[in-house]
Amino acid sequence: MARMKRDAGRIRIWRNDAVAGVELLRASGTQHRFPKHFHDAYAIHLHERGTMAFQYGQPQVALEPGNINVLAPGVVHLCLPADEQALSYRCLFVSPAFLQYAVLDPGATRLPQFERLLCPGDVELFQSLGSAHRCLETEDDALEAETMLTSGLAALASYSGQRQARVKAGSEPRHVTIIREFLDANYDRRIALADLARLVGLNPVYLVRSFRSSVGLPPHAYQRQLRLSRARQMLRSGTPPAEVAGMVGFADQSHLSRLFKQMTGVTPADYAKGL
Repeated sequence: MARMKRDAGRIRIWRNDAVAGVELLRASGTQHRFPKHFHDAYAIHLHERGTMAFQYGQPQVALEPGNINVLAPGVVHLCLPADEQALSYRCLFVSPAFLQYAVLDPGATRLPQFERLLCPGDVELFQSLGSAHRCLETEDDALEAETMLTSGLAALASYSGQRQARVKAGSEPRHVTIIREFLDANYDRRIALADLARLVGLNPVYLVRSFRSSVGLPPHAYQRQLRLSRARQMLRSGTPPAEVAGMVGFADQSHLSRLFKQMTGVTPADYAKGL
């Protein structure tokens, strides 16, 4: 059965028991500005009203009604209203495991390229994914909800296979990879820039410049995003918001609450109520 949270600033985030590994967001008439961040799932944005400025690197993309924008886990981006008009949109956050289950044949392991996929005007695809989102929002029929979602994801995979050019892999400098892996393993620890500089044997200023150029965020902001990502996982699993802050490395609950609301549009407490 769908379990939905109350409207928090016209942004709602919830999950549906029919599909494990999928989270849904619906924004209605909002002008919330999301600073640079990334997700731990595939983010599928279905834009319904207004114009949203969406940026991952350069150049900036203007999302119009009917556009679909897809980002792979870990892609740093920001999104905000392009003008004074309020925005309405839906998002599906799909775990890599569920996407593989939905679109790959048995034995296959290579997903289509979804790292940065913009579908500007495919009406049928937009309707398919939108119908799946609405079904997960309103229906209690698990078979229907999962069938509609997997059908929509299969259509998206087909679109990607036909339209998306391959993104060059393996271009990240080795020292950036080392720092990312270190931060991934130590997201909850206090880490000094000098520690990272010693780890890779580089000047701190060059290290920060190189990391930001490759990842899209400086090291401290990347670590903060890892903490927020882990906080979402813990809230989804039922850990009380009051306990999460210290467990993921934030100084106190107010610090977590302020950043969590900024990055997601809802508070940790409201997010937890969607469980």
